[in-house]
Amino acid sequence: MTLHARLGARAVTGTLAALLATFSLGAGPAGDSKPAAAGAASSAAAPHDTTTRKALIIEGDNHLFMVSTPDGWVLDDTSGMGSRIRCVFYPKGQKWATAPTVMYVNPLHGYGAKTRTVSMLMAEDEKSFKKNSPRGKVTDGGTIQTTGKKTAVVRYFSNNGGAANEAVAYVPEAELVMLIVLSSKTPQGFQGALAAYREMVQSYAWVASNAELGR
Repeated sequence: MTLHARLGARAVTGTLAALLATFSLGAGPAGDSKPAAAGAASSAAAPHDTTTRKALIIEGDNHLFMVSTPDGWVLDDTSGMGSRIRCVFYPKGQKWATAPTVMYVNPLHGYGAKTRTVSMLMAEDEKSFKKNSPRGKVTDGGTIQTTGKKTAVVRYFSNNGGAANEAVAYVPEAELVMLIVLSSKTPQGFQGALAAYREMVQSYAWVASNAELGR
């Protein structure tokens, strides 16, 4: 968790869960050569539909988005608060504070389709990463088509220039870029979690901004 811990969000339940019906979360293929795994689980779901992935709506400062939890992982909206991250994932049986491999979602404001673009953010991230890790390496991780019909551009990061230990998926929205991050202490942990990560990225969908909801 080096470059991208900037999230402040909270989980939403109740009437907003009805918005899940807007989206079809069938287990379709990811938008690249690596297929997503099947069988996500979380805490809000469309009932009586075993083909629909269970998902949770998350509320940020000025928006709502949806994401599902891969099999074997936990979505936790409280343990990351010390890092200003409230939508975090870690393997079942582990804890956010000590898990060697984690995932999280980070809405980054100040970037959007009409202002600072995804390409600009990616260039700035790479420059900052190289400054902090002179031996580091950034490589192309391909793209993933999300449930929300967006193209997530993925970059892999290696702190020492070897095998990657972090991935960031950049998803463009109108007024922000959604960052979806996989971070591991080891390349082995990274590779072991990569399929679950790609599944989680694929499940992502924008729901609405506060303005769109009339709030």
